[in-house]
Amino acid sequence: MFIRNTYLVVVVFLALLYNGKGAKEQLMHTKNEIEHHIKVHHPGKGQNNIEDAVLVEVKDKKGLPVSYYMDVESVICYENLCKIVPVRIFWNTIGEYQKYELSKGVALEKYEGEPYTNEDYTKTQKILLDKDSPFKSIRIDEILTTVKSHDIVDAVAGETLLELNKDDTVDGASLTCYTLWHWAHGAVVGKIRNITAATFKDKEYIAYVNSANKQKQLFAIAYVNEQKRYSKDVVAAVIHQTLENDELTRYTIQYIEKGSVDMYLSTLKTFIAKGKTKLRVATLNSLLNANVKLSSNYITEVSLGVSRNINFQEIALFIRVLQHKKEAVTNTSLENLVPLLDKDILISRSVYWFLKDQRLSKPQQKILDNFAKRHKDQL
Repeated sequence: MFIRNTYLVVVVFLALLYNGKGAKEQLMHTKNEIEHHIKVHHPGKGQNNIEDAVLVEVKDKKGLPVSYYMDVESVICYENLCKIVPVRIFWNTIGEYQKYELSKGVALEKYEGEPYTNEDYTKTQKILLDKDSPFKSIRIDEILTTVKSHDIVDAVAGETLLELNKDDTVDGASLTCYTLWHWAHGAVVGKIRNITAATFKDKEYIAYVNSANKQKQLFAIAYVNEQKRYSKDVVAAVIHQTLENDELTRYTIQYIEKGSVDMYLSTLKTFIAKGKTKLRVATLNSLLNANVKLSSNYITEVSLGVSRNINFQEIALFIRVLQHKKEAVTNTSLENLVPLLDKDILISRSVYWFLKDQRLSKPQQKILDNFAKRHKDQL
């Protein structure tokens, strides 16, 4: 639906503490709060505008981060024509938006000073929780336009027609929603993740990998990869959780590819033997493209794992691996493929054409010849 977004967010800036005390005390933090002076960009302020900000890290008794918050502007204000409501944005340890709060006595307003209702506050929270909100791809000039009044450029009260679903914005406060959404999901998220990662040791990463939270798992795997952490316990945790949840597959493969060759090959063998289809396919793709030497014993063991858990995509990939690593192919590894001639025709035909070019034992050749006779019309 088309929403008329011609409004000016004008509220009185009450410089009060969140506990109602003076502004000077508001800048003070408890012992478990650490200020990080960072530089951030907000798309509402232009492409090249970088500004200073204070991100506060909240630590537990062990000195580990438990959350973050930052005081931000509720609206991008041009030409100093509007007063700005300070809003406190909260994130968890991996930069996921959690909530927003206002100072005591401060309220958000909509077009022409209309106050936010309780429903508006609830809706704003819902909008900010949506990582895929339309505000992600909307430019600020699509929300407002500039007009001239008495020789003053007013970049806030301009008229615009913006196509947004009513569930995606607070009517009369799209600029506020836009501003707060980009604070919540913008450049500060990467800052938070880096700060958290800088405090983590193997123990903390393992705890995140073993958590039931997928985003924490992905965060941990990404940063143990970046920091090249390959202790036995970290690797074991990553392997175990990836076998349980193949949504971690891409990140885990990237991680093990950067480790030692022995660890890499051992992990791939485990994934082929115990993994689900998505993980096995990714594993075979990695093995196909890896610039590593494979031993005959390794190929034989992998061939056994592939033959036990197979679909057409997997066998096609494994045959390509064998064609690239011809020197490692043994009679035993070929023997492990022979039973696949009894699978469905797509799999068995692929195996047939591969085996046809190999040096087979007499029993193997006999089985292959019999297969060719039975399926001559399908080859």
